[in-house]
Amino acid sequence: MKFNIVYILIALFFISCQEKKAPQPAGIALSFDDRFIKEWFELRPLFKKYHAKVTFYITQPDSLSTEEIEMLHQLQADGHEIGCHGAMHVASIRYVWENSLEEYMQKEVFQALKTMKRQGFSPTTFAHPGGSQIWYIDRELLKHFSLLRDVSMKERNIFGFTYRREVENMDEIYHHHDDTRKVNALIIDVSANLTIEDIKKGLAKAQKEQAVMMLFGHKPLRKITHKPEEYGFDIHFLEQILAESAKLKLQYFTMNSL
Repeated sequence: MKFNIVYILIALFFISCQEKKAPQPAGIALSFDDRFIKEWFELRPLFKKYHAKVTFYITQPDSLSTEEIEMLHQLQADGHEIGCHGAMHVASIRYVWENSLEEYMQKEVFQALKTMKRQGFSPTTFAHPGGSQIWYIDRELLKHFSLLRDVSMKERNIFGFTYRREVENMDEIYHHHDDTRKVNALIIDVSANLTIEDIKKGLAKAQKEQAVMMLFGHKPLRKITHKPEEYGFDIHFLEQILAESAKLKLQYFTMNSL
């Protein structure tokens, strides 16, 4: 009798090991950085049209007006995430080099969290201002956030040479439903020189691999001026991204849901 029970337990063990995990949904994770609250708020009808849930990373929260805070609460009530982007919006590596890691955490991170908590927000994810990050700063940040978001670009200028990558080959911008706590999002601002064909290829890869493609931008632009000080993304381009995501039946993820 004992041997029969042992055999049954062994058989059940091997059967359970051979069972495949349920496939995770393919999706897209959109995030927006800085403090363009009113412009983001005006995108609510567009987000509702496509049932999109996104993440807004807020910097310098102490300068927000009462009206802007109310707008962010409404966006949060819509199902969007309000994340942290620092109290001063400084490049972390340089700041730590010139000051200290302790001062960076106190003035950039804890001060932002303190202000946002007072405003009624509880950020759980953090976006690196300017994509400035290094492992020992991340190690400290991960004590206070569940996920850190960095920056990826299709094109980078290095020593006068333009280095380009195909979006479908940028593995770091695809989240594969694992326990990764440090991720990268592809910038969609006008300066990134992305095309909708680039996006279609990336979203198709996400669908095929059951991954989540991560994208981010700054200010929504209704008119493209190409002025350096007005960095942002074309609203029409964003709607093309949302429409293609809907066509592929991709699920929307906020950064904290990753």
